[in-house]
Amino acid sequence: MSTSPHKTPPTASSSQRVLISMAALIIGVIAIGFTLSQLGASNKPGAPRVPTVTMKQPDPVKKPDAAKPAAPTNPATAPPAAPAPPASNPPAAAPASAAPATPAASNDSLPDSAVDASIAATLDKVVKENDLPGMAAAVIVNGKILGAGVAGIRKKKGSDPKVEFDPNQFPVLRDDPFFLGTATKPLTATLIGILVDEGKLKWDSTIGDLVGRDISSINPDFAGVTIDQLLHHRSGSWPNGPSEIWEAAKRAKGTPVEQRIAYVEAILSQPPRFPPGKYLYSNAGYAILGFIAETITNTPYETLMEQKVFAPLGLKSAGFGNAGSADEVTAPYPHIESGLPTFLVNPEAVTPAARIHMNVTDWAKFCLVHLGHQPTPPLLKPETLEHLHTLAGEVAEDKSGYACGWMRPEREWAGGRTLSHPGRSHLSDGVVWLSPQKDFGVLVATNQGGDKAKAAVEQAASALIAQFLPAKK
Repeated sequence: MSTSPHKTPPTASSSQRVLISMAALIIGVIAIGFTLSQLGASNKPGAPRVPTVTMKQPDPVKKPDAAKPAAPTNPATAPPAAPAPPASNPPAAAPASAAPATPAASNDSLPDSAVDASIAATLDKVVKENDLPGMAAAVIVNGKILGAGVAGIRKKKGSDPKVEFDPNQFPVLRDDPFFLGTATKPLTATLIGILVDEGKLKWDSTIGDLVGRDISSINPDFAGVTIDQLLHHRSGSWPNGPSEIWEAAKRAKGTPVEQRIAYVEAILSQPPRFPPGKYLYSNAGYAILGFIAETITNTPYETLMEQKVFAPLGLKSAGFGNAGSADEVTAPYPHIESGLPTFLVNPEAVTPAARIHMNVTDWAKFCLVHLGHQPTPPLLKPETLEHLHTLAGEVAEDKSGYACGWMRPEREWAGGRTLSHPGRSHLSDGVVWLSPQKDFGVLVATNQGGDKAKAAVEQAASALIAQFLPAKK
């Protein structure tokens, strides 16, 4: 039979199509089952795992090494200031005036942790060389706290061999508060400036006008002494008072306000040590300022400081007296010059002169205000801040001059007059150096007193200045 080219080709029957579909379905099911069985076997313990695609991780970025501390410069020795009182000593010597030959130009690029480590390395060297317990420092550059570092331990082992104590269990921590000693004075001067801004005081307000009615027997030579003279150490007040008054203050009981009343009344009932107008570094003069502040506001000095300075600046670590307690090593413990830990406490009557503590970061926050970097709202009016930095005249004793709570020695590295103050006591030492011209500052504190600690603090300050001072401003 012939087939026409236009004839439809034959097609599979329906039954054939069904058989073909079923066969394809069966083959697919078998293939899927086999694949699943292989996957399950590969994930059993001991079986090779199915490889997964992963992205290649970049090589870890190597952190910059902490800058090696520069060799410390020899601090210049300042001529003696006021006679050294038993509890709070007068200003310390100043770092050498020569600027570092090669300022650290790359510190701005270091992360905070590297700066902190670099500061700590410098302090560690100083602590070990001078056999100190602990030390802390902060550095300010261009309106910012560049970093803070610590070294050493909070407390050395005492002299009692029966007491089991491992000092290495108590390293100094970055947020540990240190006793500021005489570096309390810039804080008290700042509080007085705030009260001037509030209209509660004037620079030329006199002791007689302000508290004459509150003191039973004020010496006539003290009655005309002004707030400005007290701030500039030109009131004629004794450094601490005649010995019998100072000894009574050390034995005094009662609230801080009650102790200050008794102390200040005793001081003001005596003739001035020098005629008012002549410079004489005086803790008693700053105790009088604190007494005046709390008398005219009817608020304890400590409360005023907390409300008007600590709180606005966020100084959460700040407090009064020694940090921590005598029975627990919760903060850097005080040490006398021999290195023996001794938890003595200065009289509360002189808190406005030398009894504030805080960590170095909070201390640096306060110092930023005096470098012109104020909070919002400002703590002080610009003209008030300027007045606090203004000299009343040159001071023959130290060739530097004393403003309101600040020494103003000239230093070549600072580009002119600095703002400086030691933080001395017989149980601690410290110093702050600020350069308004270069917007730069260094603060150092240690928990041991005495000449060795004083020299070590200046050694550390000089090294940090050389290490972090910006090349230009």
